[in-house]
Amino acid sequence: MEKAAAPIDRKALRAEWNIIRPDLQLLVHQAEHDGVAVIANYWPSERCAKARAEIDRIILEYPHAVQNYSGGADKRMFGVESASPLLMKFHSDVFLREFGELLGGRDLYNFATLGARIEATADNNGSGDGWHRDAHGFQYKAILYLSDTDMGNGPFEYLLGSHTAIRAATHVTIAAIADPYSTRLSDREVARIVASGLECRAFPAVAGTLLLVNTAGIHRGMPLKTRERYALTNYYYHRNEIDQERVEKFSPLIPGAAERIRRDVAGQTR
Repeated sequence: MEKAAAPIDRKALRAEWNIIRPDLQLLVHQAEHDGVAVIANYWPSERCAKARAEIDRIILEYPHAVQNYSGGADKRMFGVESASPLLMKFHSDVFLREFGELLGGRDLYNFATLGARIEATADNNGSGDGWHRDAHGFQYKAILYLSDTDMGNGPFEYLLGSHTAIRAATHVTIAAIADPYSTRLSDREVARIVASGLECRAFPAVAGTLLLVNTAGIHRGMPLKTRERYALTNYYYHRNEIDQERVEKFSPLIPGAAERIRRDVAGQTR
């Protein structure tokens, strides 16, 4: 295993993707400035419907790998790419990984794809079980809505600009956070940060919408009031962050996923 993630040639990578995606400059600006970039219609609605069916199938076929959160409303399965060729298409999408490398400047590895179905119940706290950061510093995820998502069934919410190190440090004082190393925040702490001038934005959108996110920023899935929401999320890490402890942290994974991670890292597959 590498001791550190290898730097990438940002200039060359940007030149390559500028040809393929004329909107690249705008997307990078959004992600760097706000922490979130949005691409509409990244997957067609028909493919999203098939992906929802795949998630339902995997929940039934691999009940031991279903992780329940938010009072059982949020059903999460890590490593769904190992159980579905269709979901593997999202997992192995080169643009998604290389966009994160453009942002962070170092190579990334897609640890696992999360397939999730969350339902509107009295106990649900939304996807992610409330406000949080995934890390202090840079952290990157690609999130694909598989359901039409409005303000009723749990859109992604993000405090714009909260991913920067300077703002993360000032938020400790502004919100009177007792533990500056904690990644979880209460509704009251988030309200104090928003009152200081930071915008909290929800991202309702149709199925097939892609969110490219620095999840070091403060975010959550809004608690659901109606229906359900399906989504796929790619979890990217620098290679030096992947070890047996991380595999165990996300376990139980879909069968085959842990073996693929160990094999890829040992062979330095990206």
